[in-house]
Amino acid sequence: MSFSRKKDRLTIILIILIPVAAVSGWFLARSVNNTGETYYVTIEGSNTVYKIIDTTSKAFTQTHAGVIVSVTGSGTGSGITALIDGQADIAMASRPYEDTEQTAANGSLNAISFAKDALTIITHASADPLDITVDVARAIFNGTIADWSHPEVAAAGLSGTIQVVVRESGSGTRDTFNELVMGDSTQLEPGSQYVNDALQKSSNQLIKDAVATNPNYIGYIGIGYLDSEVKAVTIDGVTPTVENVLNDSYFIQRELFLITLDVPEGMVWEFINWSMSPEGQDLVLESGFINVAPTTDDVYT
Repeated sequence: MSFSRKKDRLTIILIILIPVAAVSGWFLARSVNNTGETYYVTIEGSNTVYKIIDTTSKAFTQTHAGVIVSVTGSGTGSGITALIDGQADIAMASRPYEDTEQTAANGSLNAISFAKDALTIITHASADPLDITVDVARAIFNGTIADWSHPEVAAAGLSGTIQVVVRESGSGTRDTFNELVMGDSTQLEPGSQYVNDALQKSSNQLIKDAVATNPNYIGYIGIGYLDSEVKAVTIDGVTPTVENVLNDSYFIQRELFLITLDVPEGMVWEFINWSMSPEGQDLVLESGFINVAPTTDDVYT
């Protein structure tokens, strides 16, 4: 997976224009209020990113009268397809777009990184703290380590056969986990395939719920879905936290994207600009993810 040069140029342009748009957005919002027109913004894609955008879109419409934002979590691949097919204005993505997707879009995909995430391996809340290496994690998910009595995972204090829970094909979360933990995003290399009886779930929430109710289960989720119902596994002694993502000590991390066709305009541009504003980045943090631009605390303190 790689970004095209055209995309890089567009992103640079976008970053340069953000301060200008922060001012112009106020006038755009006023024009919506004055004209009484209705503006529609359709957003589709990553179930991970959905948790953020579902929140930010509601806050956005509260300050932008006459704007209706529709948000659907269908998976990264589906969202990018909808964007290319003209069925969405913005695609939510938990991975960079792929070369084949850029080709299908005739080179017009433009990705804006607006948040970060730490992929987190989770066990049942009753488990004792577990620290493993990436190699051990891969061995668990490919079935080489199949029982909680195995010396590498016995510290969790669980018993019985390990049940692996993973995301479905087409998920950006799955692609990232495959690349960073399984060793191959396409899962063609030996040892990168999941164990045959791995359960596939269509969202982070469903994986979290499955692990929360079954002591033998292990899965992975975005950090924004982590709560007291499950327990995070540490990797080489490093806990998945905001601080450890920002200092790069926790390496199973990724950027989260809003993708458009070419440089966005109008209300689509206004929404993306607002998402990068201190208020928008506050909501990234409140959603449990990691900001990439200043929050209100950074700006006003």
